[in-house]
Amino acid sequence: MKNSKIIVLLAMVILSIVSCTKENIELPTEIDPILLPEPIETSNNPLVAQVLSDEDFDLGCFNINTPFDLTVDGVISTITSVEDFDAALINATEGTEIDFIYPLTITYEDGEIAEIADGMALGEAFAVCIPDGGWNVSEGGFPAYVINAENSCYDLLYPLTLNDLDENSITVEDEAAFIEALANNNILFFNFPLILIDENEEEVTAENDDELFGLFFECEGTHPPCDSIPYTSGGLGCYELGFPLGVIQIDANGNETTVILETEDDLNNNLLNGNIVGFAFPLTLIDEEGNALVINNQEELDLAFFECGGFGEPTEPGALLLLTGDINGGGTCYDIQYPVSYVGPNSNITETANNFDEFFNAVFSNTGGFIIELIYPVEVVLAEDNSTVTINSTEELFTLLEACQ
Repeated sequence: MKNSKIIVLLAMVILSIVSCTKENIELPTEIDPILLPEPIETSNNPLVAQVLSDEDFDLGCFNINTPFDLTVDGVISTITSVEDFDAALINATEGTEIDFIYPLTITYEDGEIAEIADGMALGEAFAVCIPDGGWNVSEGGFPAYVINAENSCYDLLYPLTLNDLDENSITVEDEAAFIEALANNNILFFNFPLILIDENEEEVTAENDDELFGLFFECEGTHPPCDSIPYTSGGLGCYELGFPLGVIQIDANGNETTVILETEDDLNNNLLNGNIVGFAFPLTLIDEEGNALVINNQEELDLAFFECGGFGEPTEPGALLLLTGDINGGGTCYDIQYPVSYVGPNSNITETANNFDEFFNAVFSNTGGFIIELIYPVEVVLAEDNSTVTINSTEELFTLLEACQ
C-alpha cells in the first residue's frame, strides 16, 4: 500500500517547489471578506513525496517535527504519526494538490530547532543537506547538494550540469533550479570538472571527487580523518578502509567521543559535515591484495603509509611525525617554530623550510617521497600552555606526541 501511494505522489510532482503556489482569491468588493474563510496556499510539493512516510519524517539532515498540518486538495489534516500521514493521502490521485501548511518546525541532527516559513525555505534547507547515501553507487560519483555559505566556504558556479542515476544530464541555471531538481530526484551527482567560487570570489576547479574532498578539507570546520596521509573517497593512501570504523568526534559540549561508523556513506557524510577530528584505534586497512592490516596507533599508520608508497620503512620519520602534531596541519599539540632545517632526499644538502607550506611540500614532495631527514633541535610552542619546548631527537618527539594524545 505504501509503495503505491508513493508512486502516486511521485506522479503528482509536476510543479516547482519554488514557483507553484496558487494566487490568492480576489474577493468582490461588495462582500465582507471577514465572512469568508482565508484562502489556503497549496502546491504540489515534491518534498511531500521525499518524506516517504518515514516514521521520523526525515528529509536528509533534519526531521519535520510533529504535529504538522498537511493540505490535500484543500482538506487540512493534522499529522502526528505515520498512520495520520498515510490516512491523509489515502485518496490522493494524479492532480491532487498536496503541500505542508506553514510555518513548520524542523530539528537538525545536532538537536537545533528551526522554523520554516514557506516552501522555498523548506527546499533550501533540504538542498544544503550533505547526502548520507549514494557514495557507493558509481566509481568517482559525488552525490550532489547545494554548496553555499550555509555549509561551506565555497559557492557553486552556475549554470552547472548534474547526472541522475541513469547518467542522464540535468542542467540547472541557478540555485532555485538546483533545489527543484533535488526535490524531484532521489539522488543526483556532480558532473566534473566542477567550478566553485571561493571566499575571495575566485574560481576554483575540482577535476574529480578526490579533488573536491580536498577543497572541502581546506574549509574551516572540516577535517580529514588524519593529518599526515591523504584521504580519498573510501580510502587512505593506497589502502581501503575496513568497516565498521571508529572515529573521534567532538560532541555538543566540546568533548571528544568515539563513534562507530558502519559504512562509507556514514564516513563521507560525517567528514563533509566537519564532525571527525581523527581515527579511533585500532584501525583496519585493506591493502591492494585484499589483506587486512590492523593499525594500533598513529605511528603505525604513518609507517604503513611509507611502505604502501614504495619507500620501505623510513630510517628517520621525524619530519613526518613533526607535522602530525602541528596545529596548522590539523593537529592539536603544538605550533612548529620556523625555520626548520632538513636534509633533502638522495643528497647531503641542508635545506630550510620557512613556513608550514614549505615544510609540508618538502615532506610530501613528488620527487622525495617521505624520506627527508629532519635536523634537530626543533622548537615548538605547546597549545596547552603556550610554552616553548625544544626537541632534540625523534625519541623526544615520540614522547611529546604520546603526551598530547
